[in-house]
Amino acid sequence: MTRPMAGGTVPLLSAADDQALLARIADEDAGAFETLYARYSAAAYSVAIGLLRDAAQAQEVTQDVFLAIWRGARGFDPARGSARTWILSVAHHKSVDAVRRSRRNPTVPLSETMTGAADVIEAAQARVDAGHVRRALEGLSIEQRAAIVLAYYGGYTQQEIAQRLGVPLGTIKTRMRDGLLRLRTVLPAPAPETAQ
Repeated sequence: MTRPMAGGTVPLLSAADDQALLARIADEDAGAFETLYARYSAAAYSVAIGLLRDAAQAQEVTQDVFLAIWRGARGFDPARGSARTWILSVAHHKSVDAVRRSRRNPTVPLSETMTGAADVIEAAQARVDAGHVRRALEGLSIEQRAAIVLAYYGGYTQQEIAQRLGVPLGTIKTRMRDGLLRLRTVLPAPAPETAQ
């Protein structure tokens, strides 16, 4: 469908002419449809742009309006109002529907919603790695796990861990060494691009 036509070049028609055009459109007369489109596309577009404030959406709505007229011309009842009123009410309803759709599904610029692909991959890999580490830590003895967690997640030195747990420093060193050796055997090797 073409861009809505600006008025001024279309001969003036009476309300009876509009009704006759709709009756011919109901019988799938393409010439009558072209005439009606030339006469009312600018008015339908004006209704749409007035509600939507977006030229592209208004053009889409105008196309929807005339598609609805093509398909539903048989539904026009002159006893309920003029053809002009019916056409512009179709334009109004289609525009209101478009406004509702755009409110339900607002358009957000991609730059605000998109994160870098590398960020997503890194985040996913970090979650997978964290799961592997948690399962591996569960396989250690309570003493080994406590020493390693305090060192790597708590940031304590071996001396501070020994004081905190009330055991000799050598015992903490042994627990950590044995625990790390065991973790090395159960954790998967780092991926080639992350291994350094």
